[in-house]
Amino acid sequence: MKQVLIFIAFSIIQAHAAGPVDPGKATAQATGGFEVRVPAPGPEVIADEVLQQAIDQAASAGGGVVLLGAGDFKLSRHSDDETVVIKSGVTLRGQGYATHLYLDPKTPPNDLRYFPVRIGTAVVPAHNVVIEHLRYTGHDTAIGGGSIMGFNARLDEKESLLLSCDNITVHHCWIYDAKQAVGCTKPATAMYLAKHVIPAEEAKAAAADQEKTRTGYFDADRMATQFKNWQVHHNYIETCGNKAVELAECNGGLIADNHIVNVVDGPQVIFGSRNVQIRDNIVHFTRTGINITEGSHHIRISGNLVEPMPEVSKKAVLPCLIFRTEPLPLHSTISDVVVTGNIFRNQHTHGRCTVRFVTRPEALSCVYESIAFSGNVFDGDVQFYDVRTSGKTSIRDIVFADNICEGALLSEPMETMASSHIVVRGNMLRQAGNMMLKASNWIWNSNTHVNGTLEVAPGAKANIIRENVTAAPVTDKGTDNVLTGNVVMKKIQVP
Repeated sequence: MKQVLIFIAFSIIQAHAAGPVDPGKATAQATGGFEVRVPAPGPEVIADEVLQQAIDQAASAGGGVVLLGAGDFKLSRHSDDETVVIKSGVTLRGQGYATHLYLDPKTPPNDLRYFPVRIGTAVVPAHNVVIEHLRYTGHDTAIGGGSIMGFNARLDEKESLLLSCDNITVHHCWIYDAKQAVGCTKPATAMYLAKHVIPAEEAKAAAADQEKTRTGYFDADRMATQFKNWQVHHNYIETCGNKAVELAECNGGLIADNHIVNVVDGPQVIFGSRNVQIRDNIVHFTRTGINITEGSHHIRISGNLVEPMPEVSKKAVLPCLIFRTEPLPLHSTISDVVVTGNIFRNQHTHGRCTVRFVTRPEALSCVYESIAFSGNVFDGDVQFYDVRTSGKTSIRDIVFADNICEGALLSEPMETMASSHIVVRGNMLRQAGNMMLKASNWIWNSNTHVNGTLEVAPGAKANIIRENVTAAPVTDKGTDNVLTGNVVMKKIQVP
């Protein structure tokens, strides 16, 4: 034991004996072979080279910590698509908010997607990476060209589609003004292989071209090589122009305890992602909140507070939770999702939408199934239908139980959109007036309509309406519906 202590003390003496590093020269200092210390060069110096050298040094030692000092690390844009590449086994650690990495805001605009700090490269993945205790600013808005990303792993090239970046953690960081704060993805189809940010019209045209379309992320080989164990937690994320956090083709992920403010879209799982938890985040968005998309399954969404920013347009839809497809010509399924203990609030817009299902026009079809909503507060409307392409959409095997609902539960006739085995049970429904059930083959039981009742619409068939407590009698204008055991609350006169 004494020998170990003597060795550690000698290592510390050696590190100090080397003397302080001049920040202006921006050189790296290695201590003990496991840690590389990098003083901040300051706002007048480009930090690209010193950062990459420190990362390379730690990686070549088999892994280690790159410890960044307090101050500015200004990055420049290179001719390829990344400035600094984080390699396997590297922990990039700052001194908290005082350590600031940023892309030079004077960078000329360019329509190519760009990664100032990238996890791996387009063809070489990185594993066992930690990014922690630092501040990052992409200056995407100031630069105004392409997409300036945050901490992302994107395997862009065809030869890397059966590779992955595994065991990645980003936590206790402040991330500002990046198109995506954190994410992993592969190109789903050839149109995503392009490094340009593709306009909607071009994406639609590419999706219609069968020679440019692949469905490979559903293949067994592709599923076996998904990204694994991504953890994004305890970060402050502000002003992202796209998804705040995106996990694509990811098996095993955690997006938790993040404070996400003024982002276009909140956290997203996509392209067959599975076994992902999205929990205990605060999400304030300007277009969509939490996104569950394109083939994702076995997802748990719990304990989140999600609502639009107060400055948004009153005419916008702005769902807090959206299940949707991508602009790809695929038959998709989104399944096995548990939504529990969340607060979804939308009182800023006329639509007051908290939950929505959307199958894009480019998609061939989508089935949304095996979804359980329990113990949530929906301060707004829940749309159990697809207002955009209802003929391509079907929902089934859904349980909506023990929630508090301040808005309406909206459904569509079976001629408009297919739905089956939908159970609405034990909810506190607080909307004033009648709740309208237009769908068929639903079970609506043991709900409490505090300020109104349920009306079964003309054309609605074979619904079971039982043991509900309502403020007025349930009315049935449909056919072959079963109404039994429903109770009307008695009004008590308060003296």
